[in-house]
Amino acid sequence: MVVRGMILAHTVPIAILDVESAINQDLKALIPRREIDPRFLAAMLRAQHDVILAQVSTAAHGTKKLDARVLESIRIPLPPLDEQRRIAAILDQADALRAKRRKALAHLDELPLAIFLEMFGSPDEVVDRVPFGEVARLSGGRNLVAADAGLQSPYRVLKISAVTTGHFKPHESKPLPADYVPPASHLVRRGDLLMSRANTTELVGAVALVHDAPGNLALPDKVWKFEWRVPDSVPAFYHVLFRMPSVRRQISRLSSGTGGSMKNVSKGKLETMLIPDVSTAHQEQFAKRVDCLSSLRAAAQRAIRAEEELFASLQFEAFRGNL
Repeated sequence: MVVRGMILAHTVPIAILDVESAINQDLKALIPRREIDPRFLAAMLRAQHDVILAQVSTAAHGTKKLDARVLESIRIPLPPLDEQRRIAAILDQADALRAKRRKALAHLDELPLAIFLEMFGSPDEVVDRVPFGEVARLSGGRNLVAADAGLQSPYRVLKISAVTTGHFKPHESKPLPADYVPPASHLVRRGDLLMSRANTTELVGAVALVHDAPGNLALPDKVWKFEWRVPDSVPAFYHVLFRMPSVRRQISRLSSGTGGSMKNVSKGKLETMLIPDVSTAHQEQFAKRVDCLSSLRAAAQRAIRAEEELFASLQFEAFRGNL
């Protein structure tokens, strides 16, 4: 089907098409009437994202499906066309501010990689290298979760998603059984460097540095932590090293799996991977430079949260017809 208008995926993202495009069965097309501004309609549907998502059904083979009747049942305000355009313009401006802030944050996240290249060069071109297994070993936890996802358990276990972005997310966790007390060696502590052993080809071996942890988070079997064999190793240095593109490619090549999307990497293979042999003094020098970016990143994150709250408030008021 070829359309020119608005499309929704079955998992509910919304996009406006400015050109005629072909769509498949996984997309639904909305063709706004002449008296409806497409940007306004898109904004109103995004404001109802949670309502729509709650009504997405799951087919027998696991595919998410959005019934057209869900969309037909949604009621939205419909002011005059000029007013729709005014509201859409306000929301577009607020959304553009969010996009710029996220872009600035992405640039901040790339700076440590640039500093690494400046100080040490590409990891695969460094002459002095050692097997990773001589620097650290990897240890994990247990594949154990509570039967009830809403259980108020004193201990929680991390999801893989807690580390896949490269930044530790302690809220990405599930409750452990109420009567289970994890061994101290399984608990996540400040300063730990964590790695996912299973994920997509692009994300397997993702690492995250724990800047703070509540004390009741345990490792699953699919997330490892680094245990240092070389005294005084600097986790912040290895956090960036394992994010470098050449190292990411090495880990991807070492991973295996029969699934089309999920891959695993073994400890044995990682232990043989050659990494730069950098003195502790140079690791600390690098970490000090990177630490200077932390306050900038924290400020950017606070600004993003404020802009997200503002945008949500504007959407809410627009949906109520009060903007």
